[in-house]
Amino acid sequence: MKRLIFTFFIFFIGGKAVAQNEITVAKNSFLREGVAFAGFSGGASLRESENENLLLVTIQQQSKKGYNLIFAGGYLLKPDLAVGAGMRFDQSRISKTLVDPDGIISEVRVAGSIITSSVYVKNFIPLTTNRRINLYNIAGIAWVADRSTSENFSQGVLTRTYTRKNALQLGISPGIQVFVVDGFATEVGVNVAGLSATRKEIAVNGVDDSSVDTLDLDLRVNILSLNISFYYYFLIGK
Repeated sequence: MKRLIFTFFIFFIGGKAVAQNEITVAKNSFLREGVAFAGFSGGASLRESENENLLLVTIQQQSKKGYNLIFAGGYLLKPDLAVGAGMRFDQSRISKTLVDPDGIISEVRVAGSIITSSVYVKNFIPLTTNRRINLYNIAGIAWVADRSTSENFSQGVLTRTYTRKNALQLGISPGIQVFVVDGFATEVGVNVAGLSATRKEIAVNGVDDSSVDTLDLDLRVNILSLNISFYYYFLIGK
């Protein structure tokens, strides 16, 4: 992992040196002052399982469904600097039947939604003279509102748990950008650092049960979790 981070650092610094010494802004470049951009990303998942044996319980039947949508946009203040904002929407549904070692059956239903709003600064470092391939780095702040409701029906008793989680996050996300055709770009990025302050509140059957405050610093690089987005750049100024 240290070798990966070191390699990326050399690549990033080297690209910046090339950009400063050799690359100028072409008139037909889409990375220049007065250009705006809008983009989207998303994903979906579906998982079905039966008779899955865990340590203390057997999942007799389980269904998981979810999707997320991401929208972002911004404006270039100069060829290598942009400001922007984004929104992310996550929805999930879980339905499962559990059987414990005593043969007691529990029906569990979980529904959750997450809304994330963010503002950020985005830097570009061109790797080619026509600026079709660029490195970028995003530094931003986000507000996350996470809500979920779970129901557990077992032995004629229904337990409903409502969870509310609010978080303030600071993060850095570098990546690479490629203009595949004029105005249209594909970006691939990864989260490399983040600071998060979270408050979680839980209510069981309508009665406030607990609250937890956490502060997390994450410096891990997860190369298996890449963010792939598609953007359109268009001129709105001079």
